[in-house]
Amino acid sequence: MQYYYFEASAWSGEQIGRDGLYDYDRADAIAMLETGPERVRLLECDGGVVGFVLLDDLDLSSVGDASLRDCLDAFLPGAGHRVREVADLFVLPTWRRRGLAVETVRRLLVPGSGLWLIATFRDDLKAHAYWQRALPRLGLRYISLPDELDARFRLFALAAPLA
Repeated sequence: MQYYYFEASAWSGEQIGRDGLYDYDRADAIAMLETGPERVRLLECDGGVVGFVLLDDLDLSSVGDASLRDCLDAFLPGAGHRVREVADLFVLPTWRRRGLAVETVRRLLVPGSGLWLIATFRDDLKAHAYWQRALPRLGLRYISLPDELDARFRLFALAAPLA
């Protein structure tokens, strides 16, 4: 996690503490891992952890702004109010450019799993550029949602294959 925070500091402004570490609670990370694969998954290759993916379930009926619901309903009519979100996906630099992120998303979007979002922090230009290049390789329907929908994030909507 320290490397994740280090890399994000380029756009987040996060500073290290007096102990030389980023502010990160190991107990929180362990608790997230214990919630099971519906929330967090470690990415493993060759017997070691090479990254992680954080997932969220969004209930669009509780989203105050109808614009997001309208955009998603126009993209995938009848998808309902439940949306899965790839909230964070991190791969260690030595394991990048091997297709791990794209393959992770491909495996998450199982047939019949409906509507998904990929969110990148608005200031994380590298992540946004990556997904703009990578999403066409998935071979799935997707759109980049309008920037004005969310002040903090850039969003992509993806449709899982039909069951």
